[in-house]
Amino acid sequence: MKKALSLFLAALLLPLALGAQLLTASGTLADNQMILGHYTTETLSTKGWGKVFLNGNNTVATDLTADELAIAQGSEIKAFRVGLFSSTEISRVFVIPVYSNGTFGTETSWPCSASSAGWNVIELDQSYLIDLPTDAKLRIGFDYVQNGTKDTPLSVVREGTVYTSYHKKNGNWVNYGVNTTGNLSLQLIIENDNFPQYILRARKLILNKTNVKTGDAIPFTFETCNLGAAPVEAGAATYVVAIDGQEAATLTNAQALTDTYTSISGAVSTEGLAAGEHTLTVTLASIYGEALDEPIVLSATFKNFDFGFTRQMRLVEQFTSTYCTHCPKGVATLQALSDLRGDIAWVGVHQNMSGTDVFRTAQCDTIADLQLCDGYPEASFDRSAGVEDANSVCAVISYTNYAAGATFFSDFLESVSQLPSWATVNINSTYDPETRQAAITIDGALVPNYEDFMGSDSKLTVYITEDNLVSPQYNNGAWDNNFVHNGVLRLALGSAKGVDLKRNGETYKNEFTVNIPEEWKADDLNIVAFISRPLGNPVNDIYVTNANKRKLGDFDQPTAAPGDLNGDNEIDIADVVMLIDVVLNGKPQGLDDAICDLNGDSEIDIADVVMLIDMILNEN
Repeated sequence: MKKALSLFLAALLLPLALGAQLLTASGTLADNQMILGHYTTETLSTKGWGKVFLNGNNTVATDLTADELAIAQGSEIKAFRVGLFSSTEISRVFVIPVYSNGTFGTETSWPCSASSAGWNVIELDQSYLIDLPTDAKLRIGFDYVQNGTKDTPLSVVREGTVYTSYHKKNGNWVNYGVNTTGNLSLQLIIENDNFPQYILRARKLILNKTNVKTGDAIPFTFETCNLGAAPVEAGAATYVVAIDGQEAATLTNAQALTDTYTSISGAVSTEGLAAGEHTLTVTLASIYGEALDEPIVLSATFKNFDFGFTRQMRLVEQFTSTYCTHCPKGVATLQALSDLRGDIAWVGVHQNMSGTDVFRTAQCDTIADLQLCDGYPEASFDRSAGVEDANSVCAVISYTNYAAGATFFSDFLESVSQLPSWATVNINSTYDPETRQAAITIDGALVPNYEDFMGSDSKLTVYITEDNLVSPQYNNGAWDNNFVHNGVLRLALGSAKGVDLKRNGETYKNEFTVNIPEEWKADDLNIVAFISRPLGNPVNDIYVTNANKRKLGDFDQPTAAPGDLNGDNEIDIADVVMLIDVVLNGKPQGLDDAICDLNGDSEIDIADVVMLIDMILNEN
């Protein structure tokens, strides 16, 4: 509940005009009455509505929401207003509480007799007190007669927010089917000698960034409204913005607050914040300078980082089958994407369809199932949700215009790249053709506070894939017996879900050995490695932070920790001297940008030298 306004302020408030000129059966509304409904005007539809399969006596209703009822709590229902497109008999009106758990309260009904086209005001012989839990709804409705399956007596108006209407079918409530048309012309007349003037609401705090570089502003928006009877004037509501409990800014409403939610935007600096997770809160603290007894608090978390690594490659997992007639279009689309970008680590995850795919494995099934793949050809892109919708990481890739498809998916990958990578991925491997044994090492550097960004349960996944596999492929309704398959997943080392990183401070190193089967051609084998959130999490929490790909037998130079320019596993004055030389004379070949660009601004300059000195001093 809000704190009561001072007597002085209350004296300044104008008298309320509650639905002036709307008529009851006996004349205009009294000063202590108002109209309550999904819309409160006199509007009626210009076209009637009725169900083609209904005839005779019927029951129809709609629910007043908790927000709509907020102003009505403690009020009495004095009358119903039922708007009809054409004349028909209304024999009963009723109300039923609907609780948040979906159960219904006791129905209260009043017999009546009304039938006129237009508004029918049905005054109740006994009023009904609205006294419901704050999260409850109130189902209001009436019984009417439909004279024939083509009769359309009801008025349905697209005004205000459109809510579901219901009718009784075999004793059960079912959707009446007018949702896309509008709201039933059904209103209440309620009475209260003291309608609350201010019932404040705030909701939907959204941070435009959830990972923010230290010093950058973090933009946010939220929605706010007043469900009371009097508008809150522009500038009268005060919202306090804080980070981790420390006030960072104050905002006021730029426009009057009414019963329609309005959006407020702002931004606060992250200067001086330590790397890691923080909480931003927006508190509706006061109105007209008077503090609320129970302030409304919205909160959202974000993560602050000092620097991150450049993404090396982008993981694309293609879900396909040799029995899929449209899958060659997906292959062509991904080939166009690879040609466009040059940084695609493409893995073909095969599945059975109408027959047994020779490249399908149980690991393929796991990977596809846990990414909720539901058709072919599909693909996921760095396992990031939102490529087609927010609830999926998979997207259909059977484009006819391959270039257009490539551009679309490339743009999506760029949108994901607003974040840096929290780890590097280096691949080193050797292969002995005599024993057919491969030794594979995956190592790299991690940002400080790595767990804050990727969690303590992040996974390293290592795939072995094979190119140039010739096998029949169903293609546009016919079999192509010489189709070339590339990037075919042969094996996930350790587990299809990945393995834990073997960490040593801000570096990691995982080693594997594997015997290469005789039927795999070593010269065509690739190693794809990536770090991600775990498969099996919700789809918005399995994203890949970095990936890499190398031919079997190739290698990367291991990445030293950021700031360790000479690679001696110590960050000291020798590294400062070397970084100054890089700033003055340029970076020598083979030295990773991520080791030098400590502030992550894609420039190696004196700011990085200052940051390196600070790292050394703080470490000591």
